Amino acid sequence: MMTTSLAADHQDPNALLPPSRPRVGLGSMNGTWILDKRRGNPSMRGYLETMGVTEFAIEAHEKGEAEHDTINIIDFDEEYFKIKKISRVTDLELELKLGEEFTQTLPGDRVKTVVATSDCPGETVNIVSRMPTINGMAMVTDNKILRREGNTLVMVQTLVIRNEQSGKENTTVRFFVPYHGEIGPVAITAKGAGLKK
Repeated sequence: MMTTSLAADHQDPNALLPPSRPRVGLGSMNGTWILDKRRGNPSMRGYLETMGVTEFAIEAHEKGEAEHDTINIIDFDEEYFKIKKISRVTDLELELKLGEEFTQTLPGDRVKTVVATSDCPGETVNIVSRMPTINGMAMVTDNKILRREGNTLVMVQTLVIRNEQSGKENTTVRFFVPYHGEIGPVAITAKGAGLKK
């Protein structure tokens, strides 16, 4: 006859954890992250070119990000993904309810849609946006995932953009590491925009 009890010395130690805690976890995205400019593709040039942004604006963006830190502040739970992006060229707050499409009307009656999903809230998020470009529309997938490297957590961002008019596509991979210092001045070249749900 099969029994449901096990001897204490044969129990799975993870079974002793409270139900609210994951059995195996990398950690959480919650907190402040800084762009690691030594790895990946810290420049957004390819992304901006695919959007149809002018060379002058791209150079200004690159200069701003090269001279100043890029910070992400994340608050992520089972229901919402919230991020504040701060750099010399960006001051943006985004709040999304997981699985629910957000629609924003931009100047000129242009429409931007955004939806975030997660298989493991706190550790990975996939944000899909359809947004206006200089001369049309673009589909953007922003995937963020935690990865452990030794004793350090790293947040890897894979940003894929496809211009629907030109068919041009670009992938940018950026790495963020935990940050505990002071945050400098926010953007002076962009006012930013809050997306609140």
